[in-house]
Parts: sequence; structure tokens; C-alpha cells
Amino acid sequence: MTRGVRAKLVPFMHEKSDTDQPVKCGPFVTISRQYACPGYFLGLLLVDLLNKNEPGEENPWRVYQREILDRLARDTHVPPDELNRLRREPPRMLIDFFRNLSSKAMDGFEVRNRIAELIRHAATEGHVILIGMGGAGATADLENGVRIRLEAPKEWRVQRIVEMEGISSVEARLLLQRHDAEREHLRRLYAMRFPRDPVFDLIYDCSAFSLAQLTQHVLGAMKLKKMV
Repeated sequence: MTRGVRAKLVPFMHEKSDTDQPVKCGPFVTISRQYACPGYFLGLLLVDLLNKNEPGEENPWRVYQREILDRLARDTHVPPDELNRLRREPPRMLIDFFRNLSSKAMDGFEVRNRIAELIRHAATEGHVILIGMGGAGATADLENGVRIRLEAPKEWRVQRIVEMEGISSVEARLLLQRHDAEREHLRRLYAMRFPRDPVFDLIYDCSAFSLAQLTQHVLGAMKLKKMV
């Protein structure tokens, strides 16, 4: 069976197989992060290091972040920014039910579901680092992966926003507050759909480690799990 065909047969939304055994796939890494933590940069460094350590591999490591939304946008002909807005919508039950009876428009539930499907497909294919997008929850029942969470004290994140955005600390705090509220809202939505306890395999304090050190930590964990 080819890998592409096998990916399509992976149970979706945590359905169980007849033998009730975890699905074997990967290797993959998911990186969740609080706002202002360097998740994407960690993914880039990790991909660079992995591909240098495995030169000539037929299937090199890749980073997926915005690419998931772009892929869904191509499939649905809905702009990525609109999909990003929809995925943040809370469930509205009867409103969405009657809306869907009379319209083919996508709602937040469907967008999150489709994103999760794309993430699971990528994780099953393997050699991917998935940034955000509910990747930890969507892959909760999949083997051969490691789920990372990046956090940091509020003041550390405020200072990082000031440096990155060139704004005042007051503006940075307001921006942080807004993004933290949005991400907490999304976290709750994904937790309802993809329950896993604990959600993450490793949680790092970004203020305690440099980006290079975080990369080495994650690579070490992957080696311990025999993913590389």
C-alpha cells in the first residue's frame, strides 16, 4: 500500500479501528505556542537541522503553518483570511443548523474539521512540523509524533512584542491580551473536539532557553522516541 493511499485510510476524528490499536504514522512534530513565543522560528531551525542530519532523504522534513490554510483555501475557494476568521467562530448549534439547511456556506465547525483532516493527513505522511492550527489535538491518537508547547511569562512576551512590532509596552500589553483571549477561545474549542490529557508531551518556558537550545531539546526528544 502506498503512503498516499494509507493516509486516506487513517481513522478521522478519533474513530477506533476494529482492533482498537493506535494508528502508526509519522514521524511528525506539532508546535503550539502562546502569542509572542517563537514557534515558527523553532520549526524552521528544527527542519534545517533534521535535513542536515539526514541528507539525501527521499522525503525531507517540511514546516506547515499558513500552508494548511492555503491548501484549504484552494480546495474550497474561500480566502485564507476568511477561513482563519471562521475557524475562530464558536459553535452556534441551531443557528448553524438552519443556516446549513439553506446554504452551502462553510461555518466554523466545518473549517476546524477540514483543517484537522489536513493536519492528520500531513502527520500520517510524516516528516512534517506542524505549527499551531490545533495540531496537538488533531493528532492526539496518532503514534510516532511529539507534541510541543511553548510558553513564557507575560512580561517576557510583552518585551518581545515591543521589540518585534516597534510599539509601546502599553500597546504590546493590549495586543497580547487580545491574542491570548483568541487563542484561549480556540484552545477550548479544540479541547472539546479532541480531548487528550495531557495535551502536550513537552512544555517549554521560552524565557529559560535560547532558540538554539530549544531546538536541541526537541531533537533530543525525537531521538529518544526513535523518530530520527
